[in-house]
Amino acid sequence: MKRNLPRILAILLLAGPAYAPLHAGGNVLLYPFARLFGSLPESELVKCREAFAEFKATLGTRPIRVAPVLWVDGPKHIWKRPVADALVREMRPHTTAPVREAPGKPDVPPAEFRRNQLRYLWERGAQYAAWRRAAPPSDDYLLCAEVWGHGGKVGAIQVYVLDGKGQIAYCRLFNSHHFGPNLPLQPDEPLRLIAEKLFEDLQKKPEQVFPPYGVG
Repeated sequence: MKRNLPRILAILLLAGPAYAPLHAGGNVLLYPFARLFGSLPESELVKCREAFAEFKATLGTRPIRVAPVLWVDGPKHIWKRPVADALVREMRPHTTAPVREAPGKPDVPPAEFRRNQLRYLWERGAQYAAWRRAAPPSDDYLLCAEVWGHGGKVGAIQVYVLDGKGQIAYCRLFNSHHFGPNLPLQPDEPLRLIAEKLFEDLQKKPEQVFPPYGVG
């Protein structure tokens, strides 16, 4: 049982809206475990909810720029501009907002993906946010994505949307619990999933996308 505890807790933390929401008291009780596994403090999650609510409210009126996608195939880590172009094409049918490719790849440290995917998600998000904050303020939203794979299959996908001041307005991890073990490591299907899930999530409440105390 002790050996399985980290796996059980990780499933609880990543389960998302597939399960009925916990009452506030339950969220508070699990909050230390969420923090242990890498979730943000509640004070930072509040900021994410506020930014997500603004993202929803201004959807269609502010441009969305898509950064070159970090494409990982085993040991190969490549920032792919053509993949960003393809993601732009997947996103455009979902919104009236101008969706364009962002110039230049993100200036972030080399990625070090470890077994704790939740911790990696937020630590990597902080790196993208710091890079965005260092740029001049903008009304544009910036989407950054990573597709991690091996042996021709996708293992994990991370998606971030940052507002013009570098605040995370959307942050999602997708792995085999969401898309199964056989998603091909080819641009079409992972990018379609990113676009579809992003705009599905934009129909949700901020508390569903960024659950209170990181539990939901």
